[in-house]
Amino acid sequence: MFTQRQRKILAILKQHKNNITSDEIARLVGVSSRTIRTEIKNILPILKENIAKINISTRKGYSLEINNYEKFINILDEHITKTLDSEARVNYIIQRLLNAALKNQSIKQQDLADELFIGLSTLKANLKEVKEKLKKYNLDIINYKNQGMQIKGNEAQIRYCISEYIFRDNLKTDDFYQHLFVEYKLNNIHNILIRVLTSYELVLTDTSLKNLLVHVLIAMKRATKEHNVMYTLRESKKIEQHKEFLIATSIFEEIYNQLHIDVATSEIYYLAQHLIASKKYMEIANEETSNYIENLVIEMLQRVNTIVNINFLQDDNLIKWLKIHLESVIPRIRFQMNIRNDILDVIKNEYPLAFQIGVIASKVIEEKEHLTIDENEIGYIAVHFGAALTRMDIKADKITKSAIVVCGSGIGTAVLLKAKLKEYFKDLIHIVNILPGYQLKENDLNSVDLVFTTIPLPHLSNLSTEKTEKIIHIKNLLNNEEIHLIQQKFFKNSDISKTNIKKFFRKDCFITNKQFNTKEEILTYLTKKLENSGLIDKETSTSIFERESASPTEIGNLVAIPHPMVNNTAISSISVLVLDKPIIWVDHHVQVIFLISIAKSEFYLWEPIFLKLFKYLVKENGIKKIINQPNYDDFIKNFQNEFN
Repeated sequence: MFTQRQRKILAILKQHKNNITSDEIARLVGVSSRTIRTEIKNILPILKENIAKINISTRKGYSLEINNYEKFINILDEHITKTLDSEARVNYIIQRLLNAALKNQSIKQQDLADELFIGLSTLKANLKEVKEKLKKYNLDIINYKNQGMQIKGNEAQIRYCISEYIFRDNLKTDDFYQHLFVEYKLNNIHNILIRVLTSYELVLTDTSLKNLLVHVLIAMKRATKEHNVMYTLRESKKIEQHKEFLIATSIFEEIYNQLHIDVATSEIYYLAQHLIASKKYMEIANEETSNYIENLVIEMLQRVNTIVNINFLQDDNLIKWLKIHLESVIPRIRFQMNIRNDILDVIKNEYPLAFQIGVIASKVIEEKEHLTIDENEIGYIAVHFGAALTRMDIKADKITKSAIVVCGSGIGTAVLLKAKLKEYFKDLIHIVNILPGYQLKENDLNSVDLVFTTIPLPHLSNLSTEKTEKIIHIKNLLNNEEIHLIQQKFFKNSDISKTNIKKFFRKDCFITNKQFNTKEEILTYLTKKLENSGLIDKETSTSIFERESASPTEIGNLVAIPHPMVNNTAISSISVLVLDKPIIWVDHHVQVIFLISIAKSEFYLWEPIFLKLFKYLVKENGIKKIINQPNYDDFIKNFQNEFN
């Protein structure tokens, strides 16, 4: 079995296409290179070559060759030993506490320590970190002397936390469902949901349908233990005005009639609230929008235009879809319901400009609603701006191939994927339909040339070879690798754009041999230095901290790229800080920081610069050269090669 450290090493090898040395892996894992070499020796006998193998070069280091991707991922998921590092223990403790909450049980500290093979002092240190993570949900741990520990807090927040931690990694596993909800007939409940939703002509995305099942199961489990979500009369009246209240009522009536499981009336309100929160329908043709939301959208677009000089006010499609999207977002944030965004990292790293605009636009909502919008919501708003950005370069020309887009994450994601396809392939691809996965039938493949899908299609596993070849799986919202794959298979390669980057990097802003303990210390140091140099003003400096608060700017592979939301300075600059030792930024180690400050007049260059940095530093492991040779001239020379 693989230890947690070995799994991390395999994950690092998987991320790097080119060779990576033991020294580089050691920096990312936080151990010595000798330990890494020993761990890889221990991995080799366990890893089956028909699934994956590690290639070893005395000069270049290690590379991973995956022969069966699905089985390799399953190995990483299954081979977890009882030897966990601190971060893994914290997540394990949270999941155990939440699992106990579902069963209305307590956990004694000594029992938990025994499970983890650690002492009580180590457990108590981990519990401090657990409490910090639970603060995000306004939850706490109460320790009863004779009974043990329980999670305490608002019932709705407890349920959201349960769905986040317990289901985020196990949502696809039927065995996990069966174990956790052994007393319920899951297929029957799933069929009830499909039947009721169909009767109300409500088409949910695959992801929303899956999440709905999760919340129904959690509601039933918690409610039978007399843990109900309570609503004020005013809140109840608001929920009753929505069509989703009738749908929720029908769902629980069907469950009672067929499975004889009864719940309190308040659970109808809870489920209706979740349906409202999950409103990412595939077909929304006749949605009415309020004057408030329409004005809000216009104000968001005006704010974006003011700050980044990009005018979306003439994009009727963007205005339409933002209004529809905000109709579900506004009730969601008012009810203080959070939502998962499974493609958040892809949006942040592959569509950075869209995400940056999403952050700016979301500030308008926060100011109007006096509430905080988390980065998951920002990500979904960014999807619409991503689609709008790509539409700016689209020309409607001759059509040569017809295609269907299948998407499990919502209409915004589908629209973005559709727009990206049009951006890169222009007149070569025509999208004739957008469907959730479960609605795609074999006959649909007869009428189109291609099917682009972001999710697996297990119900179409027995297709002919001809039809199977029509299906193209998109994992990362059409990144450069996927574009290249489609070009190789169906089209000729397209040209790569070039730009001049050197003017943004100043020699006096390339800083090395520094030690800091926190990201706050780093940002304070960099912003003061830039202020003193006249490269940014006080407002821009404050905006850098606000942007970091909205969503962390760490991008993996020891890199963080902080930047402001508002920049009124006339000079563009990118500062580089190379630390002697990495620090924990938020979730990951960071050793090299790029503070990007692009003048408003040159904001159109923000995304190409970010994407080039991400490609060079993370995908091509250019970070290795910077850490090993922290020299301005060497960095400029190496990075400029990206634009040849």
